[in-house]
Amino acid sequence: METYGSIQAYKEVTKQNPNVFQRTFESHERQIRSREYLKTHVFPKADFVFREHFDPESGSNYDLVVAHGGDNHFTYVAHLVGNTHLIGCNSDPDSSVGALLGFTAEELGEAVKHNFKQTKIESWSLLETEIVYPNGTKLKTVPAVCELSIRNNSPDLTSRFWITYLDKKEEQKCSGLLVYTGAGSTGWISSCFPKKFPPFSKHEPFFHVYSREIRVKSRETEFSLADFRALDQVEVISEMNGGLAVDSLTERHYPFPPYAKAVIKLSPEKLFVVVPLKRGESMQDLPYEIEQKRINGTVIVQIKGRMESGPLDRITQTILDEMVGTDRKHLILDFSELRYISSLGIRMILDVKMNLQKRNKEMALVGVTSSILQVFHLLGLSNAFQFFSDREDALKSFEEPSKS
Repeated sequence: METYGSIQAYKEVTKQNPNVFQRTFESHERQIRSREYLKTHVFPKADFVFREHFDPESGSNYDLVVAHGGDNHFTYVAHLVGNTHLIGCNSDPDSSVGALLGFTAEELGEAVKHNFKQTKIESWSLLETEIVYPNGTKLKTVPAVCELSIRNNSPDLTSRFWITYLDKKEEQKCSGLLVYTGAGSTGWISSCFPKKFPPFSKHEPFFHVYSREIRVKSRETEFSLADFRALDQVEVISEMNGGLAVDSLTERHYPFPPYAKAVIKLSPEKLFVVVPLKRGESMQDLPYEIEQKRINGTVIVQIKGRMESGPLDRITQTILDEMVGTDRKHLILDFSELRYISSLGIRMILDVKMNLQKRNKEMALVGVTSSILQVFHLLGLSNAFQFFSDREDALKSFEEPSKS
C-alpha cells in the first residue's frame, strides 16, 4: 500500500501474473489474523507498535519484546532491544521458514499459558564493528545478529580490500566479503561454495569470514584469509567505493569508501532470545551436576558430567547467586569430574570471570584435565584463567599477600 497507493494499483502492477497478487494478499491476511490472535489470546495487555514507531529508549521499560514478522524484522528489532529478552514470532509460517524465529502465534500462546516452562533463554553472539573514515571520523554500527556484508556499491565492479587477521595481511578481489555468526551460518551463507566449515552454534565465542567468488590470477595462488574462523578482531581496509551492510537490512547500510577501515570483533554484549525446548529436552534431564560449598570467603562450585547442551545458563546463574555478598571474595571451579566442555561452556565461564572482576572478586579453576585444557588452548583462552592442580593450591593462592 505504501509503494503503490492502493490494492487496485498493485493488482494492475501484477496483472501479468495474477498469482503473485493472490499469494501476497493471502499472506497479508494471514499475518493480520496472527497479530489479532496475539492481541486477543496471548498478550491482551501488551503494547503493540509498528516497526517505524518502535522506540529503543523505551525498550528497557519492558520485560519482554516479541518481534512479530520474519527473519529480517527480527534482526531489525534485535538491534534495538539491548539486554531485554526477545522472542521471534513467525507471522506467516505458511510462506516463511523463519530460521531465527522460535514460535508461531499459537505456539507462543501455549508457552505463555504454561508460564514458559517448556522454553529456555539462549545467549546469542553479536558482532560489533567500528568504521574509521579517512578524515578520522569514527562510526560504530549497530550490533550484527547474523552477518556483515562488505562489497562494491556497483554490482558490476569487483570488491577490493585489504584484510588483516593476527599476523596475516593480504589484498583480495572478490564479489563480496561475508562476516557471520552462528545465527548467519544457517541462512543464505550456507549456499556459498566451497566452504571449509559447517553451520555452528549461535552462542559460539568466534565468528567466520568468507570471501565470495574470490578472484585469482593463477590457480597456484592461495589465500589464507579467504575462509577462516576468527577468535580475535579482523580489520578490512577498503580499496573501492563500497558499503557495509548489517544483517541484510537497507536501514543498516554504511558507506565504505576508499581507505576507510572496518574493525570487526565479537561484542561483549549478548542477545538474549527465548526459544522453545527441543524435542526430548527437559529442564530436569541435565547432562551435568552442580555441587556447592563454602570455606570462609571462598565459594567452591564443582561441575560434574558434560557442559555441552541443556540450559547452561543455569550454571552461570547458580555461580553468580552463590557469589552474592561482600563476604564472598573468591570462587573455585572444580572441573576434576567434568568429562567434556564445549566452546559455549567456556564462553559462559569467561562471562562469569568478567562479571566477578567487575566486583573485584577472583576466580580459579582446579582439576582441569588435559583434554579440557586443550579446548581452552584452541580458543586462545588458556591465559585468561588461573589453573591449579587442586583446591588446596587455589586456596593458598588467595591467601598470598599479593592477592589480599
